[in-house]
Amino acid sequence: MIRKFTDALIYSTDNRRFEPGELTVANGRFSADAPDETVSLGGARVIPGMIDIHTHGHGGYESTEVDADGMTAMARSYASVGTTSFMATMMSVPLEQLESCIDAAAAAKAARQKGCANILGVYLEGRYISLAKKGAHDPRYIAAPNPDELERLIERARPAGRFYTICAPDVPGTEELVKRAVKLGAKVSIGHSNATCAQCEECLGWGASCFTHLYNAMSGLNHRAPGCVGAALSGDSYVELICDGVHVAPEAVKLAYRAKAKDKLVLITDSAPAAGLPEGSYKMGGADVVVRDGAVFLEDGTLTGGSISLFEAMKNLTRFAGIPLEDAIPAATANPARLLGVYDEVGSLEVGKRADFIVLGADDTLRDVYVGGEKI
Repeated sequence: MIRKFTDALIYSTDNRRFEPGELTVANGRFSADAPDETVSLGGARVIPGMIDIHTHGHGGYESTEVDADGMTAMARSYASVGTTSFMATMMSVPLEQLESCIDAAAAAKAARQKGCANILGVYLEGRYISLAKKGAHDPRYIAAPNPDELERLIERARPAGRFYTICAPDVPGTEELVKRAVKLGAKVSIGHSNATCAQCEECLGWGASCFTHLYNAMSGLNHRAPGCVGAALSGDSYVELICDGVHVAPEAVKLAYRAKAKDKLVLITDSAPAAGLPEGSYKMGGADVVVRDGAVFLEDGTLTGGSISLFEAMKNLTRFAGIPLEDAIPAATANPARLLGVYDEVGSLEVGKRADFIVLGADDTLRDVYVGGEKI
């Protein structure tokens, strides 16, 4: 069945504006073929599906705690809030557990079910990070840079798609790790690091291309010691940014938006598995957590993860940075796709790409979500 969606305002990524148009879907992709059926969208605005490259879980499921069925259930939960593609993001855990969860992501991707977000690959946040900036990572499972071990993980993850990992330039042995990862086709980001600005710039020269959750778990900006934040804001690399108003103050979000080229800002949720659940108390990963105010906290008040959707983060960016929705959309769609090298597959509403899109309702609310051209 070839279906044409008409009577719509279609978001143009190249022009950063909504334009009257139509979308035709054939075999799960945007197409130029003649349709068998026409569906009116009643003048609604249409944007690409959200792409969350850094998210640990949703709907009670966590990337490092699930089997293939759990990964599929998690993918279904993401799609329900407009995230149509994601990277299965994994914390520092025992190596055997990490390998098992990588296999689960690959199996879920291979058996992908309708109504589920696309698994783009594996994001390894950790093991090879700085203890000084470990954040919520368990120090028992933080390891010295090990290029051979990382290579085995990269190869194991190939059936799951792309591989993305982070590094701390201040940790000895990181140079070889980064160069090996890049040579194997993986993306590397700087994060959970106490590095100087100069160390970060050197690491970018080794092949790193992004900064992980800007401002969080990294050396801060000082006018005489710019740190990781200074290197991120003053350079040409990509930056991830959590835009829930809790992890990063709105004013700091606005600063990042003004400092970075508009195609280098990548919104993420860094969501905890309790994301998508009603506010309240839960047991997650053996810990008692509380969902409130758009984030997830330990019972003692320690911030441990995000709880909003990427769609909500995109809406927050418009408010925090004082920009129109048209300028915020790429940060949750095209920019993460380009960073990962999957822009030929997802990230915009162009012929040949996967037919993942969102139909907006009144006041730019999330009305309908389509994955592969099928309404979920």
